[in-house]
Amino acid sequence: MAGVWFVMLAVALALIVVAGLYLRRRLGEALATLGRGPRAVRVARALTAWLLFGYPLVMVVAVAVTLATGAATMPRFDGPLATWLLVYPFFVAVLILGQALPWLGAIELGHYLWRRRRGPARAGRARAWAVIAVIAAFAIYTPARIVLERDALRVRHYRLGPGAASAGAGFRIVFLADLQQDRQTDRARAAQVVGLANAAGADLVLAGGDWINTGPDYIAAAAASAGALRSRLGTFSVVGDHEHFAYVDRARSVREVEAALAEHGVSMVRDQVRWFTHQGRRIGVLFLEHNYLTRTDGATIDAGLAALAGADFAIVVTHQFDAAIAARVRGRVDLVLAGHTHGGQLNPVLGLVHVSPARIETPYVDGRSQLGATTVIVTAGIGYSLVPFRYASPPSLEVIDLVW
Repeated sequence: MAGVWFVMLAVALALIVVAGLYLRRRLGEALATLGRGPRAVRVARALTAWLLFGYPLVMVVAVAVTLATGAATMPRFDGPLATWLLVYPFFVAVLILGQALPWLGAIELGHYLWRRRRGPARAGRARAWAVIAVIAAFAIYTPARIVLERDALRVRHYRLGPGAASAGAGFRIVFLADLQQDRQTDRARAAQVVGLANAAGADLVLAGGDWINTGPDYIAAAAASAGALRSRLGTFSVVGDHEHFAYVDRARSVREVEAALAEHGVSMVRDQVRWFTHQGRRIGVLFLEHNYLTRTDGATIDAGLAALAGADFAIVVTHQFDAAIAARVRGRVDLVLAGHTHGGQLNPVLGLVHVSPARIETPYVDGRSQLGATTVIVTAGIGYSLVPFRYASPPSLEVIDLVW
């Protein structure tokens, strides 16, 4: 599966290069048509090239050097200089590019039709103004929305079980995932999340993994954040993708994260069932080690589901929720809790509405949905993956009351 991810990354970079060259050309032509001199056009084209191609080029070279020298950790570009000169500009520029392309295509069609009626000169100026307007609109809207939602955090409440319509108290679960503590999701942000989780007064905390982002520097801090979560029965987590990304040696990464969590009283459970009781009722939770790096096989899933037989309420916790798991759990458990998607994290405008590319991978991207009698809740998570911001995808923390 990791190989598929790298293929998808390579395809995405190729598309960015092709689309970026097209945008660069159209922007240069528009400026020239509107009377800007050769120097202004050159500056615009050079800036566009740096924004769209600079970071990928630096990253490829850095990774190649790391692998060639046998370094223990992969390069991280999370320092202030790299963040502001490379990372932020690249991803914001890619968002602007992706959102502008459908409109630029429509402009091309309109230009063709108008040129046939009004003549090439007037059509050329109209196209130039339209190109500038589209790029400018997204260049303003995109960073503005990122900034406005930077500190957002949704706390979503759900009531499940035969007594869900009543006003009575139940067995309260707090579910979180993808804290991915790092320079961006720092101690202050983690403390805010922990404070909101603890304020819910949970009986049990369940986690979908991804406590760290990349590198080993934040393992201890993330484990301390996890250990600060409070509930009557403790905190239990599955393994996420990013638990593998502290070192080039992925097994070492997982071991160190697991050991750090254990020091703070947090259990990382792999393909096993844990039992909890509440007012005489048995709640069974199956923890699946299912992510990009380790896939739970069908026989293991089926064995875990069989072990849940007799539970008054059966729950599956997994980092990723995909078709392989969906087909097996449908109607066999009451609740599935998953993370990984970040609610899309980057949900660009397609036409006039925001859409989530994460739906290419799974229809279960964010929030509550039904799979027959099985309720699926996917959290939007807290932190960031690869990109140090979110766009039209605010973080979330889930509070679930099981009521009989």
